Amino acid sequence: MDQLTATWQDKIAHARSLCEKGLWPDVLAFAQQWHAENPADARALFYQGVALASSGRFVEAETTYRRALAVDPADFKTSNNLAAILFDALHRPGEAVKCLDEALRLNPANPLGWSNLASMNGQLGRHVQARVCAERALALDPQVVEAQLHRARAAQMLGQAEIVQAVSEALAQLPPEKFRRTR
Repeated sequence: MDQLTATWQDKIAHARSLCEKGLWPDVLAFAQQWHAENPADARALFYQGVALASSGRFVEAETTYRRALAVDPADFKTSNNLAAILFDALHRPGEAVKCLDEALRLNPANPLGWSNLASMNGQLGRHVQARVCAERALALDPQVVEAQLHRARAAQMLGQAEIVQAVSEALAQLPPEKFRRTR
């Protein structure tokens, strides 16, 4: 791809295509060149972070995601990805929850964010908070399978069998394509 004539949307489409193919060294090289040409474009840093995280280079990914957020503090995807590596790979759950809380303050209408926060709270044993976050996600989009599952798990841990039953019934009503995992 000729980076000089490519539009912003073309660059995003190309980066996504490389990501879908799992070509992480290519994603990284492309995003680094993109960033060199336009240092003010946070999306180039985002894709660098994706490539680094996918390559197991979590500390570098954290640094890159933080650089992207310095350029665009309201980018939910970057905050979400940063929170995920802080929680899962770098074992810093307090920072991860804080990062996701901040992202949700800026974008409270993001069901994926609420679902992810439900997951983190559940893993930390905060089952009431997990259920509340899952319910916020479901209020925004009742077809988020992960939020349904987080709600059921939290309810199970809280001894709320009626909620587990309601989740089972809700999941049975969803079309099969909702059960395919998305990024």
